[in-house]
Amino acid sequence: MKRFLLLISLLFVACATTINSLWINRETGAKRWVINNPVLASDIRVLDVKEEERDGNLIVSVLLKNGWHMPIGGKVKMLFYDQNGVQIDDPWGWHQVMLESNQEQWIKFIAPKPRDQISKMKLMIRGINRYSSAQP
Repeated sequence: MKRFLLLISLLFVACATTINSLWINRETGAKRWVINNPVLASDIRVLDVKEEERDGNLIVSVLLKNGWHMPIGGKVKMLFYDQNGVQIDDPWGWHQVMLESNQEQWIKFIAPKPRDQISKMKLMIRGINRYSSAQP
């Protein structure tokens, strides 16, 4: 029984530390998921990604949905890449998200360089903890 509980504990720890990524090629419009944790992918879903331009700046809005029947929390981050595929310095870091059961929420990211200098983006979703929103 102790081994079983240890295995389950390790599984939950692994799920909490795994990052899933959505790559978006702005030039072709192609989107590609890199799923390291299928449980995480079903808990937090990306429903939509929209781009807008304000004063030459690229603003990316991502619609997330909690696909689980309880509140969950985690972190999201958007990385931006130039035309040569080089990652642009990220001044923003990770954003905390807390979602109630079946809640949808828009998260906005501002690119660190003008819109015409961004060729690819990578949305990262990390450490969704199904119980973190219930903790103080």
